[in-house]
Amino acid sequence: MVCNNCTLGKVTVIGAGVVGLTTALLLQQRGYDVTIVADHFPGDKSIEYTSPVAGARWKTLAPNSDLRLQRYDAVSFNIFWELAKTHAAEAGIMVVSAYDYHEKCDENVLNPWWKTLVPTFQTIDKKELPDQISVGYHYTTVLINPLVYLPWLLKQYFALGGKHRKQKIDQISDVISDDTDIVVNCTGVRAKDLGGVMDKSITPTRGQNVIIRAPHIRKTISMSRPDSYTYVIPRCDGTVILGTTKDTNSTDHNINKNTTADILKRAIECCPDLSLSYKGIADLKVVGNVVGIRPTRKGGPRVQNEYFKLQSGKQVLITHNYGHGGSGFQSSWGTAQEAVRLIKQGNNALRNDTKNIRKLLSRL
Repeated sequence: MVCNNCTLGKVTVIGAGVVGLTTALLLQQRGYDVTIVADHFPGDKSIEYTSPVAGARWKTLAPNSDLRLQRYDAVSFNIFWELAKTHAAEAGIMVVSAYDYHEKCDENVLNPWWKTLVPTFQTIDKKELPDQISVGYHYTTVLINPLVYLPWLLKQYFALGGKHRKQKIDQISDVISDDTDIVVNCTGVRAKDLGGVMDKSITPTRGQNVIIRAPHIRKTISMSRPDSYTYVIPRCDGTVILGTTKDTNSTDHNINKNTTADILKRAIECCPDLSLSYKGIADLKVVGNVVGIRPTRKGGPRVQNEYFKLQSGKQVLITHNYGHGGSGFQSSWGTAQEAVRLIKQGNNALRNDTKNIRKLLSRL
């Protein structure tokens, strides 16, 4: 269904990662006239385009103390769960069993806030835990294949009449004009250097993953240790993502062979089933390596309004929605909903100001 009566305002969304696409889709659904402007779209490959190479599963990183991040992740889980019921194949979503293991414990591990959110949550008996692991649990979650899901999001957006333009943005003002009502900044790690934003709270965090072919794997596993974080994430196409690294302040796009070897070693240790014949690393069918840069931000994602005044005197609303770190997919719907709420609030305030000025002038 195409939006034939988009009267709420003209919106430019900067960025076509999972956050930008989700936010643009919601805005187009609500009746805004939306254009996505980005230098990379689904199908493109670039070290600056992180979403296509993400592990992409729902496993919250929100601590017990942060209700805001909890809300973002809970909203997202519920929407992905519904999508899995109705659009699983076309959207690239799988529902699988998850197993999380932790060597060190704190309150977030011992009493996770989300244990009543996900189905089938239960603590694993200590006798069944791997060596040196203190706590483990099993639950049901959703996995997303970005190479299917991102094009699907874009397709839904186009079906509603959404527009797009390929353009590299150096300054946020590059997309602001008298013809613009609202700009939504979903630039991820680029918000650190984007003119007019320059958010120094952003830290680029490099992640390297290995892709293998193992269609028999139908569970996801994560193992958290003080010196490493390992995960096994199957996809609907029969591949499995093995990860990962968290290289702070690194944007190196090169594949490190030693890192690849370390990831394979860690992955087979936490999931021996990766090898059907239980022959270890030698039996794994590696099909590729990927590197992405996570937009880690101190304080969590920035979802916030501000205003930009043009020389003509017109005020343009800027709504920021970036800085999701490694939680882009699992918080995407929650932060997009919050951004849409802020846009409605900020846009209404601007329209009321304009009405009040006109009313005042009419009395003169």
